[in-house]
Amino acid sequence: MLEAVAQLDEYLWAGARVDEPKLLARLERGARDLDGHLKLRGRLARSVRAQTRRFRKGAKGADLYTFLQTVARLSFAADRVGRRPREAAKAASEVAVSLCIHLASASNRLDLVRAFESGRTDFSEFSARLADALEERGVLRAGEVRRAANQAFDVGALWDGHASAQTKRILATASVASAGFACVLFVDALRAIGRYRETPYGRLVPVVAVILSRLGRHP
Repeated sequence: MLEAVAQLDEYLWAGARVDEPKLLARLERGARDLDGHLKLRGRLARSVRAQTRRFRKGAKGADLYTFLQTVARLSFAADRVGRRPREAAKAASEVAVSLCIHLASASNRLDLVRAFESGRTDFSEFSARLADALEERGVLRAGEVRRAANQAFDVGALWDGHASAQTKRILATASVASAGFACVLFVDALRAIGRYRETPYGRLVPVVAVILSRLGRHP
C-alpha cells in the first residue's frame, strides 16, 4: 500500500508516467487489504473505491493521496510501536508532515511548502507559519495543529537510540497518538477553510480511532 501511495505521489506532483488504471486498481487492492487488517468491515475500502472511480488529478487526487498516506502510514506506525518503535515514530512524523503540507496547499500557501522542502525553513518554522496562515483563515485551533504536528515530528527527529526499551515504546506511542490528534485537527481545519469533502474525510477520524485502539497490542 505504501509503495502504491508513493507512486501516486510521483504521478500527481513529480510528473511520473504511470498506467493510471493499474495504479488505481493497486490502490483499491491495498485499501481492501488494510480494511481487512483493521477489521473495518468495508468502510475504508468503500471510501477509497468512491474516490478511485471518480479520480481526477488536482484537488481530488490530493485528497486521495493524503487520506491513503495518513491511514496507511499511521496503521504501519501503530503496528510497530512495540517491536520497532523508531520506525513507528518515523512513520508518525511523516503523517504530521503530510497533513501540514496539505493544509498549506489548501490555504493557497505553497510558498510555505517550497520553503520547507527546499530546506530554507525547518519543520518548526514551517508549522508556526502555517498556524499563522490558518488563523488568518479562521481556524480557531491553529495553535493546536502546530503543537500536535510538532510533537509527532520531534519524537522522530530527536530519537534517542540509547534510551531504554520501555522509554522508546512510550516515545513512539506518544508520537503516534499526537499524529492521530493532528488528524482530528486537520479535518476541523479543512472545514474552517472550506476545503472539507465528506469523501474521504468523513471516514478519516473513525478510521484513525480504530488504528489508535491498536496501540500496544503487538509485543
